[in-house]
Amino acid sequence: MNNDLLFSIESFPPLPESVKKINELCQFEEIDLKSVIKVIESDPILYTDILRFSNVPHHGFRHPITSISQAIALFGIAAIRGMSLTAALKAHPYTDVSPYGMSIHDWFGVMERQQRFLDLWLGKKNRAVIQSLGGLTFILEIGRLVASYALMLADKSHRFSEYEPEKLGLEEKNILGGSGDELAAKLFGFWNFDPLFVNSLEYSITPDEGLEARTCAALKCARTLFTLKETQPFSVIEPLLVRYGFDVNDAKIAYEILTDESRED
Repeated sequence: MNNDLLFSIESFPPLPESVKKINELCQFEEIDLKSVIKVIESDPILYTDILRFSNVPHHGFRHPITSISQAIALFGIAAIRGMSLTAALKAHPYTDVSPYGMSIHDWFGVMERQQRFLDLWLGKKNRAVIQSLGGLTFILEIGRLVASYALMLADKSHRFSEYEPEKLGLEEKNILGGSGDELAAKLFGFWNFDPLFVNSLEYSITPDEGLEARTCAALKCARTLFTLKETQPFSVIEPLLVRYGFDVNDAKIAYEILTDESRED
């Protein structure tokens, strides 16, 4: 990776101290949940956004969630980390993904569909897969924001034309010298996120190169179905599901629930 790209990573506006602290706390084998709650409650943006996300209608809870401790009990610490990252990005000083022909609102919408699919699909039978990712499922397209920032710093004007993940990664490499996923992995490594988080982000499109190939394959399924431009037919991931030993029907049910929800919206 060239010096210009490394400078882009090192100069990318940092996450809030509260998110950094949550990340540090979650790297211990025994997580101090009281300390995590205290950090979130001290940050009005994180606190408000986490409760807002916890109470969206599709979760189907009969009573509103009114505290962070309730949210952790219901969703788990990995999801809370993901919600914290999402909240921080929504308040981030750099929010331009126009090189990809989309608004920041649409960009968050894509990541929300990817996360929702993974939760519906893996939430019951494969919860350990989601838990091991430390909130990564909420921000799978973070590389697009980092790549846009690198373009801006290099004073380059480019509109990416590809949207299928593999092809888009190649286009990013041709223009920047590294894919968005590679840039994002370097950034989160620079921010001292745990190695599995960083590795799964970098290899979420090339699973066999990752530390946990099956986990990366699950991420690839979500990103292949819900691209930056459109939702793909379920059949595009069936070979991937079979290859990595996932139940095709479980994934299909999750996909159909999510597409039904999208039609209702």
